[in-house]
Amino acid sequence: MLKPMTPHHTASAKVVVRSIGTRHPDAIGLLRSGLYFDLGHLRNPHADRIMRYKTGLSEDVRAHVLSTPGATHLAVQIAEAAKAQLYSFANRNQDPVTVTLACSGGRHRSVVMAEQVAEYLDIDDVPAAVEHLHIHASVIE
Repeated sequence: MLKPMTPHHTASAKVVVRSIGTRHPDAIGLLRSGLYFDLGHLRNPHADRIMRYKTGLSEDVRAHVLSTPGATHLAVQIAEAAKAQLYSFANRNQDPVTVTLACSGGRHRSVVMAEQVAEYLDIDDVPAAVEHLHIHASVIE
C-alpha cells in the first residue's frame, strides 16, 4: 500500500515517523531498524462507533487519544529518543532515524501519535517525514 504523507513530509527528513497497525499481515515486515513503540495502552477510538471509521487525522479522534493521561508526555519522550538516536555517535553517517509507532489497526492511536511526535520535532527544527502505512486499510472489527 502507498504511504500517505502528512504536511510534515520533507525530502530532507532526518527522522521518519511511521504509523502502523500490528494486526495487518504485512506489519512484521515493517519492523526494520530504528525505534519501535507499542501504543496499545492509549485510549482506543475504535471502541466508539462514531470514531471507529475515522482516522487519527480527525480532530475528535486526536483529542480522544491525547486525553489519555501521559499521552502528550510520551510523544515528547519519543521525539527526544529520536533526536538522541539522530545525534548519537552511532549515527555518524546521518542516516534518517526511523520511528515506528504501532497500534492494533494503524488508523487511530499510532496516527495521532505520529503526527504529535512530528510536531514536536518540527518545534525543535528537526526535519521529519510522517508515513501512515495502514491509515486507509479496512477497519479491523
